[in-house]
Amino acid sequence: MSLAGLFSLLDKLIKLAIAIALVLMVGFVFTNVVLRYAFDSGLTWSSEVARYLFVWVVFLGSILAVADHSHLGVDILVSRVPLWLQKVLFVISVILITGVMSLVVRGLLLLIELNVGITGPATELPINNYYHAGMISAVLMSLVLIFQAISFVITGRHGPQWSRHRDGEE
Repeated sequence: MSLAGLFSLLDKLIKLAIAIALVLMVGFVFTNVVLRYAFDSGLTWSSEVARYLFVWVVFLGSILAVADHSHLGVDILVSRVPLWLQKVLFVISVILITGVMSLVVRGLLLLIELNVGITGPATELPINNYYHAGMISAVLMSLVLIFQAISFVITGRHGPQWSRHRDGEE
């Protein structure tokens, strides 16, 4: 399997995980609301599980946003420079973003170490699940960006949005 195929499979798996998490989240919250209002009782663990799922949805969605170049960016200048300079600027931005992601991973590893043994009050699930979501997201975002930068420099594909709107150049 090629690297592009692997990233395509990862994209599909992340979308499936997000869909499952959203369905579970809505189901838990809706069930809890119905139980509270109709039967004057509720599921003590549902809001905590929904919160875990929400965190995972946000971080998994950020990976998809990086892969689709959907995050905000100011491109008024870079869209007007020659393609070779766009490639250089994109590589520089990927290096900077990957550096920041390494700092994020380092900080999350410290948080995981600090919170070992701490669990949620209702579910007894480790609080570190929040931090694992961020760490996995940071690592996968970095890998996706590195793949895109290499692909953009070598083949001209998988570049940022502003590079696709050149006059016939790709």
